[in-house]
Amino acid sequence: DVVDPGTAPGTGTPEPGGLTGRQLLDTVRRIAIDLPVVGIDVVEVSPPYDTAEITAFLANRVVLEMLSGILYRRGGGTWDSIPKTLLEDRL
Repeated sequence: DVVDPGTAPGTGTPEPGGLTGRQLLDTVRRIAIDLPVVGIDVVEVSPPYDTAEITAFLANRVVLEMLSGILYRRGGGTWDSIPKTLLEDRL
């Protein structure tokens, strides 16, 4: 419960004055790259309150940013050094 309801209305506990979507995505990416993260949990996406699926799209991007940040870190900090075996048939 950290995102402003103007950015993510689909939640049961709105947080006025919270982060924008861009701030959240930037933070998630930095955490994934800089820290030894091994998992993520996305909660508080409530479809009945989710106008035009805005919150669902943001939640999807959060997961993608986390996974790509972890992959970047595991590849040694560059996209070029990611072993091809990590990219083949893993998704």
